[in-house]
Amino acid sequence: MGSMPLDRRSLLAFATVAIPSGIARVARGQDSLPDRPIRIFIGFEAGGGADAVARTIAAELQRRLGRRVSIESRTGSSGALPGAIVSKGPADGSQLALLSSTTLISQLSTRDFPFDPLTDLAPVTQIGTYPVAFAVSPMLGLTRFSDYVQWLKAGEPRRRRIAVSSTTTFVKVLNILLGQSTGETLQPVSYRGAVPMVADLQEGRIPASVNTVASLLPAHRGGLCRILFVTGDKRLAVAPDIPTAPELGYPWLDMVEWFAFFAAPATPAPLLASWNRMLRAVIEDPGVTGDLRPLGLTVETSTADALRARIEAHRRQWKERMKSAGLQPIY
Repeated sequence: MGSMPLDRRSLLAFATVAIPSGIARVARGQDSLPDRPIRIFIGFEAGGGADAVARTIAAELQRRLGRRVSIESRTGSSGALPGAIVSKGPADGSQLALLSSTTLISQLSTRDFPFDPLTDLAPVTQIGTYPVAFAVSPMLGLTRFSDYVQWLKAGEPRRRRIAVSSTTTFVKVLNILLGQSTGETLQPVSYRGAVPMVADLQEGRIPASVNTVASLLPAHRGGLCRILFVTGDKRLAVAPDIPTAPELGYPWLDMVEWFAFFAAPATPAPLLASWNRMLRAVIEDPGVTGDLRPLGLTVETSTADALRARIEAHRRQWKERMKSAGLQPIY
């Protein structure tokens, strides 16, 4: 039997059913996570803190999504390249940048910083907070920061070299404070990741380093370096023997930094909301939280709006910190 032609009334009735279902499919498409492999970009080589955080989250994310989640390192520009890549990438949710706040503050003192986190990226969620750690080579035999300062003053200029990756603005502030209190300043030496940095610390090829606690704490536990202080206003629960900078007389080094996820700026709002829900569920999973805690990370997720507000507050805070140290922010 052939198909019967539809009259006008039938067509109208069909339209009233078909159009809403079509709209529903579009809406579902906008808020559904992409049905393809997910790429997470980090700004440092494998083996460091950002890499450990990303891989811990990616394993559980891959299990929940049922599709491949890859971690891709893009080193250089103080860890900023993931933001530059994602800011120009597809707005379909298939690419995420894991960035640290220590990378973002480098914008305040770097004229060619490749993006603005508030206008060129879409904040998704914060991952957690951590202090910055100051460590020395075990070859020096030093156990206190005051011993390190005396060691600096007693030797030749090469002692002032300090390994850095994303914390260049931090070192500039630290230099001002050290100069005010001891007359000494440090000479930053850039590294692309924690693994070569820790190797040089272990062998005494570089005397000191400042980096995220997630990058240095495992090495500290293994005797590959010795952390002399961490920033923040309280000691780490997982390493209570390490003093804080304010305890040592550096109250302006009381900062608490953080990791966060970002997406392309044109990503649809419903899709960003879906990513926020998924990532927060993954990060707050007891197994994931338990694996992040030994890195010195305190899990603290957020809404996208709360992350945006934190970026703005963090920028204001660091501008004031720089001005108090006698530095003029570029932005």
